[in-house]
Amino acid sequence: FLSNQSDPEWYELHLSVKDYCFGRTDRLVGVTVLSLSRALNLGATPIRLPLGRRLHFTETGWTVLRVLSQRVNTDDVAREFVRAKSEYRAPTENDNIVSVAQ
Repeated sequence: FLSNQSDPEWYELHLSVKDYCFGRTDRLVGVTVLSLSRALNLGATPIRLPLGRRLHFTETGWTVLRVLSQRVNTDDVAREFVRAKSEYRAPTENDNIVSVAQ
């Protein structure tokens, strides 16, 4: 819920692709971030976004994460934000095969 006075440049869409499975634990496939202003400019145009193992932060981003992580016991929004931003894809057997082959 953004007001028409908010600048879309200040917002990001955090996209997580997950593999949900009934017989084992759910796995994170990859994460990426798209600025809201870029998403609005695209309209209905398809876009390819590379998925990474984890998000990369600036020093300011790490500071925000540290501050919010102190509030996870009392603030549900902070808890979910910290969980989403700090989640990473665990290495798999396929990752080792690719790195050995290179």
